[in-house]
Amino acid sequence: VFHHFHHFNRAVHLARGDVEGPMSQDIQDDEPEEEELDGVEDDEAETDGRSRSSGYPGGAEAWDEILACPLEIRFTQDKIHPFFYRRGPIVNVLPKIRAVGNEDGSCDLVPPFAPIHCLRKGSVLWSLDNRRLYALQLVAMDLWPRPCRVRCLSRERLPRHKLKTQYRKFNTRSDGRTIAVTTRYQNFDTWNWQERAAEIELYSLSKRLSVVFTTFEALPVLGAMLFRTGYTGLQSRWPLIISFLLAFSLDFTRQQVPFLEKQLCLLQVQAIQREESLIKLSWQGDDVQGVCKLQLAAIMAITLLMMLPCIFGIAEVKVRSSVFSCWLGVAFMLLIQLMFALQRTESSEKVDDAAEAASDNEEGSDDKAADKAAADT
Repeated sequence: VFHHFHHFNRAVHLARGDVEGPMSQDIQDDEPEEEELDGVEDDEAETDGRSRSSGYPGGAEAWDEILACPLEIRFTQDKIHPFFYRRGPIVNVLPKIRAVGNEDGSCDLVPPFAPIHCLRKGSVLWSLDNRRLYALQLVAMDLWPRPCRVRCLSRERLPRHKLKTQYRKFNTRSDGRTIAVTTRYQNFDTWNWQERAAEIELYSLSKRLSVVFTTFEALPVLGAMLFRTGYTGLQSRWPLIISFLLAFSLDFTRQQVPFLEKQLCLLQVQAIQREESLIKLSWQGDDVQGVCKLQLAAIMAITLLMMLPCIFGIAEVKVRSSVFSCWLGVAFMLLIQLMFALQRTESSEKVDDAAEAASDNEEGSDDKAADKAAADT
């Protein structure tokens, strides 16, 4: 009786929030972590705009207000809770984020919560409010490939007395690109905006390749029907059969092994992120996003490969030689353009990696200097 009375009394005190212990710790673990101060801070931010940096060191005057793309801001943690503190599920906040269009085609995101706080390390922004960043990235991907911006508060580093409480968030093992939405017992989502963008671009690329393969599967059938009329100019039907089988096998292979298509889509996503000029295909309409140079080069390479059997099957020697010479010229220029595009892509990646490494070294040297100064004091 005493044992049951003791647990009943403890449960009553836990409900009031008067007791701390192992049982209360278990209950608190199931609640969203207050890593981003989404409770009091957001409520104050909605009622009073002057308290936009409440809960963060330095006050509002210590943070620089900037406009940044939420897709370019990185996470500082590996996992987040699917609920906002006092706001409910993150997905319920998404309809409240408004997208305001600009004249240049971009969108400004206006969220119902306070601006996210970021730390600048070189040219990279690291978010201290990971759940808000996750919500903003979800909305930005709904508007892909339109560029989006959001108002942020940033600074170079936090004061020394806040390093212990704030830098504990820097536990990401994916370079800030992937985050898991999870609780103690269930994993709801694993988010990486580049993978989501690649899925969207994969659908567009699949439609383009389907048009190409369908064309080269239909033309040999039409050529076989018109072969006896002499209009095809081929020696036999074998070039048409080989061309049909080649188009069918390539189409079947790319559907079963989509690895190459995914890599092309990642290159398309990187080109859009770097704001490179995209080439629009006229047969797709004006409302369709263009393609990058590498993706266009891949489509042209497939087209040239499927044309080769019919070129070697031309009856007239001079005509065959002339057409094959044109084919070699186009293939050579395509190879040159492909090499230059790959070189530019690699050089841009090396510049980004060098900038990140330099920022990391600078941050480490500054921390060592500050530690030395504190020790001397």
